[in-house]
Amino acid sequence: MFKSLVRRSFCAAVILPLITACSDFVAPPETDPNAVPDADEDLLFVAHEANLYFWYGAVPARFSMMWMQQMGGVVRQSASLELYQFTDQSFNTSWEPVYEGGGLIDLRKALARTEARGDRVYSGVLQVSEALVMGTAADLFGDIPYSQATDPEIDEPVLDEQTAVYAALQSLLSEAIANLESGERGTGAPALETSDFNFSGDATSWIKAAHSLKARLHLHMVELEGDSRYSQALAEAEQGIDNIAGNWTQKHTTSSVESNSWFNFEDQRTGDMRGNAFLINMMNGGTPSDFTDDDPRTSTYWAEADDGGFLGHTTGVSNPALDPLDAASWLNVPGEADFPQPILTCTETQFIIAEAQSALGNDAAARAAAKDALACQESWWSLQSGTSIDLSDNKAAFDEVSGPDLFDLIMKEKFIGLFLNPELWNDWKRTCSPMRSPAPGSSEIVGRFLYAQQERQTNSNIPESTDQPARNDNDPNACPPS
Repeated sequence: MFKSLVRRSFCAAVILPLITACSDFVAPPETDPNAVPDADEDLLFVAHEANLYFWYGAVPARFSMMWMQQMGGVVRQSASLELYQFTDQSFNTSWEPVYEGGGLIDLRKALARTEARGDRVYSGVLQVSEALVMGTAADLFGDIPYSQATDPEIDEPVLDEQTAVYAALQSLLSEAIANLESGERGTGAPALETSDFNFSGDATSWIKAAHSLKARLHLHMVELEGDSRYSQALAEAEQGIDNIAGNWTQKHTTSSVESNSWFNFEDQRTGDMRGNAFLINMMNGGTPSDFTDDDPRTSTYWAEADDGGFLGHTTGVSNPALDPLDAASWLNVPGEADFPQPILTCTETQFIIAEAQSALGNDAAARAAAKDALACQESWWSLQSGTSIDLSDNKAAFDEVSGPDLFDLIMKEKFIGLFLNPELWNDWKRTCSPMRSPAPGSSEIVGRFLYAQQERQTNSNIPESTDQPARNDNDPNACPPS
């Protein structure tokens, strides 16, 4: 196991407050009074869920959304980060949760317990959860420790190739689906409803999420392998999440230690980030824009400026006229402490179908899937905002395009629909759509996270920052600037 992680504790209070209480270095488990070495699978899984909700919406989302120009870094650290000014220390908090404090280590401990009891359904839930975490880690960092990551005899695990990790996760998800479909709970199984904050123990929802995740991971190999991966993504997505009741979302409350990561950041660092002009102009009919009318989601996503209209920060441009308290920011739903931030949804799944069908030359099927994705958006945002969201004009726009223009419109609508989701960074690296320019002074947009300083200093398999690649293996070609 990682030298830098073996001396981490499992928090004593294995409930949602764990997300703010598990980041300190502590003594080894045998001397740590807070350690819970014999925690049961429910406690381990709840720890994982809390860890996931904090991590997925924190640095991976904030950094990638600045680079994808949904959000803008205005002052302090955020202003430097949007210009790609960072060191490997900037990624410590993105690396740690992958493995400790509810990460892979605890998931594997829980899995050992459920497998020993013959609880195949619970095992499937844990396997899908592992695939999400490790797949996202491979998206961010590329080659990562995986095959040796939980071996207690190995202090410095090797980096497995990103493509090998993706392949292993596809196999893991296939096994998870078979486990979930079996319906077998073994003997003495706990009630999953009490620990599963995602789907309350509903195996069917987990199966659909697993298929959507398989589809997402197939897309991540398209740039290397082409249309065969589009065909595989399509086959999986067609069995994936197909309504908002099956959306995989974060669970939060209004408690300060259980609240949404975006809300926390805005509450604690007011003005550091705000809406980027690239997305806001695309949505509100500004320039450049692909829509002739205001997008109905504009006022759901963004706050109106004091003098009216929706304003956004332009990457790398200082504009004192856009006071952080007056300029555009998230409002209402993403700005609520208990907002259930989406992770994997019917919107994404239907857009995967639309992209794959378009890439394979099936325009009519692509249009239908894109409209289904927008229908998911209507249902989701109407539910969250309490106001009817009508995307009829957005749907009609698909009837007017075909070929490459249809593909681009699919990706632009997905860019709007997957608001604040780091998966959009993978879309950009794969398709280069919608087109945008890198930050001033740079020739291309950032392609990957640096390995965390913490791990590099304790694992000799981690190369120096200057020796790391600019892009991951699944992304060999940089996108040209617009």
